[in-house]
Amino acid sequence: MTIHVVQPGDTISSIANQYGVTQDRIITDNELPNPNNLVVGQALAILYTDVTHTVVQGDTLYGIADQYGVTPTQILQNNPWISEAEGLVPGQLVVISFVKDENLGNITINGYAYPFIDRTVLRKTLPYLTYLSIFNYGFTPEGELIAPDDEELIQLALDFNVAPLMVLAPMDANGAFSNELAHAMFTNPQGQNQLIQNILSTLKAKNYKGVDVDFEFVLPEDKQLFIDFITNLKNALEPQGYIVTVALAPKTSGDQAGLLYSAHDYPTIGGIADLVLLMTYEWGYTYGRVGYRLYFYWINIPIFYCIMNIF
Repeated sequence: MTIHVVQPGDTISSIANQYGVTQDRIITDNELPNPNNLVVGQALAILYTDVTHTVVQGDTLYGIADQYGVTPTQILQNNPWISEAEGLVPGQLVVISFVKDENLGNITINGYAYPFIDRTVLRKTLPYLTYLSIFNYGFTPEGELIAPDDEELIQLALDFNVAPLMVLAPMDANGAFSNELAHAMFTNPQGQNQLIQNILSTLKAKNYKGVDVDFEFVLPEDKQLFIDFITNLKNALEPQGYIVTVALAPKTSGDQAGLLYSAHDYPTIGGIADLVLLMTYEWGYTYGRVGYRLYFYWINIPIFYCIMNIF
């Protein structure tokens, strides 16, 4: 794979000729809605096909996968347009494999999604994901869970062999993070135990694969209580085969001041959780200059995974 940055005077035709690929390949791989309106500075992925298949009458996704000894998910990853199509049409070109970029290695990818996410966007994204974190489950200080309408998203994730994760967040009635609610749960041992039991029951009932703990603006004085909660949750879930991930603010130093940062202890939480992610949308978010949200997963502190938000 080559990344081409659009220069003044570039056209789809000139770029295709430069790299020896077809214009249709560039348009398809980059999902360009208006290929005649390239923007200077725009990055385009130039992918080189290795094995392709021309659709014939009667072909199906599963049949093609079986023919080439690959999985249907691999074909969807290489041809995301199939998720939008009503069916395969004779003459269409399906990419079975691209020339491998050896320096990419193996990555694990997670996407956050609200239950109201556009299903077409979700289906086109799921083939690339390892985890789908469904936002979000709330709770009361007494340990009752407040569930979203998540069952369709869970099933879609499982259909694509993606592990669904329950996102647990202390949200108030207005949908804002509430450190008061978190504090009330932290300081109510009976309520906390009930919450963990309800989480475990829900994971089993709905076929979730784990929990993502997304507690933002935790009170500085609750730092140890937050760590204790993660520890209790991990101790309850791990024997049952579930993972615990924790979303943390993007700190630039261990003693960084501020309500968002003070209670997020990287070394301690990184040593407890299976995976930890840094919420770098604090440095650039969906409607900001960056235009997307990018996170990095950590395990015991070294950078290990990356995830993208697909809200």
